[in-house]
Amino acid sequence: MRRLLGVALATAILSGSAAASELDRNVLLGAGFGAGVGALIGSATGGPPGAWLGAAIGGASGGAIVFLIRPDGCFIQNRRGELWQVPCHGRTVRASTCYVGNNVTGLRQVPCPTARL
Repeated sequence: MRRLLGVALATAILSGSAAASELDRNVLLGAGFGAGVGALIGSATGGPPGAWLGAAIGGASGGAIVFLIRPDGCFIQNRRGELWQVPCHGRTVRASTCYVGNNVTGLRQVPCPTARL
């Protein structure tokens, strides 16, 4: 039980870092949650060695699942051809093309909203 609390504390410290991006914080949180669940299941079935193995497998799978499940972002391409990520709601700037997507699914072009300044 102390190890589970230690993993939870380390996850809270690492995921609260202001220098980390939102994706990094979410991946660390998913890995910590997966490690905790894996340690609980592993310790119930195989004792201390099972807890270590369960924590390793749970942490890796939890981090990978959170890495793959991410929300789409909104991007614009300006007249110079630069691709910029912008907020999906609120103020919109002039853009030649607009995209929605992420690293996993790729970007798909969508109609640009009218420029509101």
